Amino acid sequence: MAGKQERLIEAVSSQLADADRLAADAEIAKLRSEVATLKARYKSALGQIDRERERADAIAGLAGIKAKGGRRAAGKRKVAGAATVIVGLSDWHVEERVDPATVNGLNDYDLDVAERRIAELCERFATLLDHQRQLVKVPRVVVWLGGDFLSGHIHPDTAELAQLPPLAATRWAGERIRGFLDMVADMTDQVVVVTNSGNHGRSTEKLRVGTELDHSFEQHLYLTLAAAESRPNVQWQVGEGYLNVLDLDGFRVRFHHGHAVSYGGGVGGITVPTNKAIAAWDRIERADLTMFGHWHQFSWLRAGRYVSNGSLIGHSAYATKIKASYEPPCQAFVVVDHKRHEVTAALPIFCDRDLQQRAAK
Repeated sequence: MAGKQERLIEAVSSQLADADRLAADAEIAKLRSEVATLKARYKSALGQIDRERERADAIAGLAGIKAKGGRRAAGKRKVAGAATVIVGLSDWHVEERVDPATVNGLNDYDLDVAERRIAELCERFATLLDHQRQLVKVPRVVVWLGGDFLSGHIHPDTAELAQLPPLAATRWAGERIRGFLDMVADMTDQVVVVTNSGNHGRSTEKLRVGTELDHSFEQHLYLTLAAAESRPNVQWQVGEGYLNVLDLDGFRVRFHHGHAVSYGGGVGGITVPTNKAIAAWDRIERADLTMFGHWHQFSWLRAGRYVSNGSLIGHSAYATKIKASYEPPCQAFVVVDHKRHEVTAALPIFCDRDLQQRAAK
């Protein structure tokens, strides 16, 4: 009888220990998210200080120069019209290791590098948004979470290159995404988060169709972040299928990760199959802009009405194998002018300072 009671006490103690560990893990995840948010804000503040210092130096350098001719500006120039800025985040592949030896020294990527590139992304985005506001009012920013934030274990190769297991990589990326969203929420009146899941962050060996999102670590992350959203100026539109269409005051944007459109590496690259896919989708439901990632290539085709996003990971051994052209790590900054009802600018947000510094040594 005593032995049975002792076993019961041990079982209860074990359950309590498990509960304590779960509570501790939750608290650690919360603290990590807060640290990531503070880091992003700190980097953004440093960038703003540098920009103000450069502006002050430029003004000081003009001291003593007298104006000749022309008319004096009457106070601060007023901006007219309104635009929505879309920032595209996708294809981070945070836990995948890229050894410089496998890419002829063109890239070097690990978790520490990913951290630095995300910080640079925050800094450069803040600069671009500030510049755009000199031209037009930007009361709203759309943050597109386009998928493949992790590489996962979908192939033996990605499993061997992974520095974190899939769920840990999902949490690691989620903390940095949360930090970026909090930074943007502090900078603008309205933030709309629209999502697509990628083809890498999945729990199955092969892609599913009807149940693809049910096996996506990223979809679970999006739903968790959306449910925990505490910022009153942030709203989420989590994708429920392959396509996610967002209406921006009559300007319709179609988002998808990109893995449903394939090409054989022929002439024209992704342009021809992308235009065919857009034409087919437009016959069902027309969109003014289609935005996607997956191919790790930034491009803007105004006539074809699409923007293709770059990647954070940059060049890899796989890119060399499929003979993809080299492209520096970058994400997308898109301006939708509502008066003109079109995209008036689409720029890469370069995140390659680490590579520039490495090349300068």
